[in-house]
Amino acid sequence: MTGFYTSGDGWGIRGFQGVSLLDFPGRVASLIFLGGCTCRCPFCHNPSLVLPRLLSLGDELSISQVMSDVARRRKLITGVVISGGEPTLQEDLLLELLREAKALGLATKLDTNGFRPRVLEKVLDEGLVDVVAMDIKTSPLRYPVATGGRDFGPVAESLEILKNKASHCILRTTLVPGVVDLEDMEEIASLAQGASEYHLQPFSGRVTLDPQYEGMSAYPPHVMEEMARVLEKEGLTVVRLW
Repeated sequence: MTGFYTSGDGWGIRGFQGVSLLDFPGRVASLIFLGGCTCRCPFCHNPSLVLPRLLSLGDELSISQVMSDVARRRKLITGVVISGGEPTLQEDLLLELLREAKALGLATKLDTNGFRPRVLEKVLDEGLVDVVAMDIKTSPLRYPVATGGRDFGPVAESLEILKNKASHCILRTTLVPGVVDLEDMEEIASLAQGASEYHLQPFSGRVTLDPQYEGMSAYPPHVMEEMARVLEKEGLTVVRLW
């Protein structure tokens, strides 16, 4: 298929970056961004990929446009990252992109929030994903605050799927003041056992879905370092993105 995928829940392909050195550990990769999301995280830094009123202002890219560009870069890139928004919201589109990337001989990485465990399991069972990076936004009881009302249940299910089926699993948390703190990190550490690596990144208040978070300060480095050490004490390999 070479067409467009805009539908009730998903908004097709809404962004493309030809070359990234940062988003696929150990690889030069192209990034494909799918529009639409299962969550409304108030601190989200990509509201243009989440909110329908903003998505409706942008243009959709076709599969043929994007994959032709990817194919032209094969001498430079070795991987493709599918991100969003939330890519698993558009199952058919996600599957097609992953299959086409694999047909080009490229490694694949999926960025997900974990709220569509059945889709996650499907792409793993089909061998379409080499690396999964999944968000752990905060401790389970605080998930409704972090996600705009969503409970942790589907994410817990996705965690089990990753532990049993993923060859390389990256878990990641954005350290948002008021959403995740040291006490939350202790609970997260127990949930994250078995992850290949754990990425911690600072909050940025430059652009956020909820205007109340815009301009808010990030945690100072020494506090983020304390949070990292909580995970390391439990045997996790922490990558500090600050």
